[in-house]
Amino acid sequence: MTGGTSGRVLTIDLPADPGRLAPTRERLRGWLHAHGVGEWDVETVLIATGEACANAIEHGYRFAPEGITTLRVELRDDWLEIEVRDRGAWRPTDDGDDSDRGRGRLIMARVMDEATIVGTPEGTCVRLVKRLTPTG
Repeated sequence: MTGGTSGRVLTIDLPADPGRLAPTRERLRGWLHAHGVGEWDVETVLIATGEACANAIEHGYRFAPEGITTLRVELRDDWLEIEVRDRGAWRPTDDGDDSDRGRGRLIMARVMDEATIVGTPEGTCVRLVKRLTPTG
């Protein structure tokens, strides 16, 4: 896992290994706390970001375990903008799937103020926006 921080931007290159999800969440948690983000917002951001990263690894790189997902988080005044990008293969929604899977999009949409997913043959970009709760 590589990446760095620059002021109010955090970028992490995450290998397509599910074992890297927990350390990535902890790194993001520490960065958010260091920037004064309240606990409620930290937890909701971790939920949505974890879903997006897990989906990139599981779906985007299911045939390319050497793939890298890029997580970019930017703190702006009273909101966060998060992008999770992979260069894996886009998998369209399977409307006939009645399994208990596939709730990641719903979760992201419910806990964030904005959640958009754009999939192309070149990869997928998940963009999440969270308006932060005033602290104090």
